Amino acid sequence: MAVIGIDAGGSKIAALVLNQGEAVEKLRVPTDITSPESVVEGLVEISNRLRRKAEPRGFEVEAIGVGIAGYIDYQRGVVTFAPNLPLRDLPLRDLLSERCGLPVFVDNDANVAALAEAHFGAGQGAKYLVHLTLGTGVGGGIIMDGRVYRGALGSAAELGHMIIMENGPVCTCGGHGCLEALVSGWSIARRVEELTRKQAESPMVAEYLQNPGGFGAEDVARHAGDGEKFARSILAAAGRHLGVGIATLVNIFNPEAVTLSGGLMGAFPYMEMNMRLSIDKLAVPLSRRNVRVIPGILGNEGGQLGAALLPSQPL
Repeated sequence: MAVIGIDAGGSKIAALVLNQGEAVEKLRVPTDITSPESVVEGLVEISNRLRRKAEPRGFEVEAIGVGIAGYIDYQRGVVTFAPNLPLRDLPLRDLLSERCGLPVFVDNDANVAALAEAHFGAGQGAKYLVHLTLGTGVGGGIIMDGRVYRGALGSAAELGHMIIMENGPVCTCGGHGCLEALVSGWSIARRVEELTRKQAESPMVAEYLQNPGGFGAEDVARHAGDGEKFARSILAAAGRHLGVGIATLVNIFNPEAVTLSGGLMGAFPYMEMNMRLSIDKLAVPLSRRNVRVIPGILGNEGGQLGAALLPSQPL
């Protein structure tokens, strides 16, 4: 069956029509975050536009899947909280289904990214997979026996808030020592800020001081590429912490694959060696020898592809 898969983000809504594993139509529009109603209207509009393009070609759309960054009550299709969208306790599934006249499935964006990597991406064929999204924050999704693992209330796999350093740096969630507080884009930028407080001197620090608000992890990666020792040290430390987190996940879930995606992957070459050293040191040997830890290959399309797979997933 043909299914619309939607990746609804704070700046754009990207969607496709998936038919028998092939994307037959694609569309991308800016997200209007003025109000909950404007977000819903944007989802309805992109769904209707895709149907008008696909159905005359013989691709009859039978369902819609939506991936959103945030906390999702999957059974009820309710977005309880979305940090980048004005959605709070919104019954998105029912609203969208009523407007479009189709079954609708709503899930967390990292869950659908994990689903896509397991079916179409670097983890293709894996029935047991852990996916980490490394960007401004850190998200995660878990595939167990071919199915998304959501926990009792749908809020499982908040892997970025796994504590890997007791009494470590404060996280956006209010906790201390979370993986996100040590590996994310914002935490890497914070390390540069700490260098300025120590009055360290380097081209990277000088550039940061010129525009602190516009300096991010991609800039650290650029300086690392130029061979700057402070930049390489920051990313090496992030890689070590990432490896600790992955080793913990490998020990708990014994996956066949751990896949990685997100905006931080541009810095991954400077993190990878320390990541793998931590995994080799800390993961249970049997699980470690049988897991692939690999970058995802789907890029920005993973969210749409995974969302389109939701209707075929058992509840």
